[in-house]
Amino acid sequence: MRLAQLIAFSPLFAAVTWANPIVARDIDCSTIASGILAANATGVYKAFTLNSKNQVAYLGDGQNPLRVEFQECQSLEVGLPHDIVKAGRVFVPLRSKCIAITNQEAEIGPYYTTLANCGTDYPQRWSLDTGNNNALRWGGKSDEEGTILQGGCGLLGYKSHNKGVPTITHSGNQITIECTGTAFRMVNAAS
Repeated sequence: MRLAQLIAFSPLFAAVTWANPIVARDIDCSTIASGILAANATGVYKAFTLNSKNQVAYLGDGQNPLRVEFQECQSLEVGLPHDIVKAGRVFVPLRSKCIAITNQEAEIGPYYTTLANCGTDYPQRWSLDTGNNNALRWGGKSDEEGTILQGGCGLLGYKSHNKGVPTITHSGNQITIECTGTAFRMVNAAS
């Protein structure tokens, strides 16, 4: 009788085995830091938030701070220094999604953010610089040698005034990501 049950359940075991490769994609990524996504605006950390379209936005009022986790992903490290700069994605636990760039295929910015299912593709390739107070920048795509990153200018940050205050040029207080942009910060407290 047990042999018959084992044979009857063998397709179920095969289905579980086939499901494992889907899970294996995320095994490559693990959370190494968490906090509030913030701007260092005039020497004070100010929280970013999400707008109604799930875009990263800046209001400057500290309401609804965007809590994130940085998930280091070995598969995203191509072309980045490995000692203090960690490659990965930015996960938003409240929405169970990652911050992604909507127009990553454009050679030059500005670039725009949204929330998307987490993956390990260029629109979600961010870097965390642990040697620079957890500076967070978008890396995007690199050339074949891994030496020239998206836009040809290195890692990208949010568009800001000279004091780090985000510059808002689009509806919904949406921020943009640009070559000369300012690094995001991951902090424990922000106003």
